[in-house]
Amino acid sequence: MRPATATRRSRALLGGLALVACAPEPEPAPPVPEAMVRRLTAFEYANTVRDVLGVEAALTREFPADPPALGFDTVAASQPPSALLVQIFQHSAESIAAATLASEPARAALMACTPDPADPAPCLRAIVEPLLTRAWRRPPSDSETDRYLALVDPAELDAGLRLVIEAALLSPHFTFRWEHDAGAPGESRWLDDYALAARLSYFLWSSAPDDELLALAAVGELQREPVLAEQVERMLADPRSAGFVDGFAGQWLYFRGLDDIFRDAHRYPRYDDTVRESMREAIRRRFREFLVPGRDLRDLLLDTHAHVDAELAALYYLPDELAVDDFTRIDLGPHKRRGLLTEPGLMTVLAYPFASAPTRRGRFVLEQLLCSPLPPPPPEAAAQAESDASTARERLAQHRANPACAGCHAILDPIGLAFEHFDAVGAWRGSEHGELIDASGELPTGEPFSDVRQLAEIVADDPRFPRCVATKVLTYALGRPLVADDQPVLEDILQKFITADRDLVALLVAVVQSDPFRVRRAQEAP
Repeated sequence: MRPATATRRSRALLGGLALVACAPEPEPAPPVPEAMVRRLTAFEYANTVRDVLGVEAALTREFPADPPALGFDTVAASQPPSALLVQIFQHSAESIAAATLASEPARAALMACTPDPADPAPCLRAIVEPLLTRAWRRPPSDSETDRYLALVDPAELDAGLRLVIEAALLSPHFTFRWEHDAGAPGESRWLDDYALAARLSYFLWSSAPDDELLALAAVGELQREPVLAEQVERMLADPRSAGFVDGFAGQWLYFRGLDDIFRDAHRYPRYDDTVRESMREAIRRRFREFLVPGRDLRDLLLDTHAHVDAELAALYYLPDELAVDDFTRIDLGPHKRRGLLTEPGLMTVLAYPFASAPTRRGRFVLEQLLCSPLPPPPPEAAAQAESDASTARERLAQHRANPACAGCHAILDPIGLAFEHFDAVGAWRGSEHGELIDASGELPTGEPFSDVRQLAEIVADDPRFPRCVATKVLTYALGRPLVADDQPVLEDILQKFITADRDLVALLVAVVQSDPFRVRRAQEAP
């Protein structure tokens, strides 16, 4: 343990003990909807193994894909049980246990002491108990620790510890995020501090609580709202906040989808695995700028800078002196780009393999930024027919001539066509098949725009944008659909977000301080 961490933990323990001694009885918990137990996603599993044991969970690449619900793979309803996954968990646990004992740093972190041959029990307990605490996100009971100690023969220490690690990782206390259902079925109760620490860490890190969170949980101090606010800022400043960037923003802003995007090398010679990773990193860096207090999230859409490396500099048609290997933050100045909506990575995800996709791009704005989804197309709606039209604008005008398609496309097309200057890999173009591109339009609500930069201004100022962001964040944090009873909470969170000038950190603090984040309803008997 690093000295700074030890000092913080000591202060937390001493301060917390004083508070616990004089703390009043908590108020009854407000009612909240019942929530299913959540399984670790492959992403969370890998992060947790890395942070608990210090090794990579290599086999997570072979885990079945975690299907999303409501836009996020952390929603419990999208995580059905699977016999195949149980088998993969077993193989993964065996691989991780072997890697832990073979890695000198990981082994040193595990071995808190060397067992005395004359009396090995105290040392073995000092090894096993902290391991279970970190892996299960709570201290084990004495009986649980005793069962795991029974797996260790001091004469065969490595073999025994390997069994302990495998069993700990195969336990549902590791693979699932169990929250103890205190009270009668259907009764809402405040989460215990360890469960709250786990909710907080998986929300902001997609990983297990660290020593500081566990120390605060041990003394009951984590329940205090000022402490929660302090922890949010601390955790966002930690490198592990990459878990929130990839876990939340990667799904909200679609850049996780770049993994599945391939392009014809002859038609798009600039696009390859290297530029695809650069596209993803550029969006990460843009979003990460808002994980510090004081940034207005509207600037996610309005900023006039970009993060580029040598790969992206070519795609941006930048001068050679800006084509450096490391990422550089540049002012776009006269370039015809602005903010997230012109990121090459986003334009690539929202395109067809050989062409732009105005309908996909318009749907992204409506669904991901404004939370205004369109209804499914009617049964009589037809796929877009082959056309000899030169431009996407002409092709879509022909498609809207079908009355069954006109209703949705009248909303989607003006928004999507604003992106037509960007091809299937997000490179800027002035024409399509020799015809100059017209990116102007008018929203159904009447606001005109000349291109995507003006569209970004309209979306950023739309009152649906902050509401949509708050809805997405709360859904991701709770891992369940929002219901009617959540609406007053959502309104309170939204007002705090707006009052703080759309500061994302203030939004995250409001979410973790909200009742639904800190309360659990005991599951009803089946």
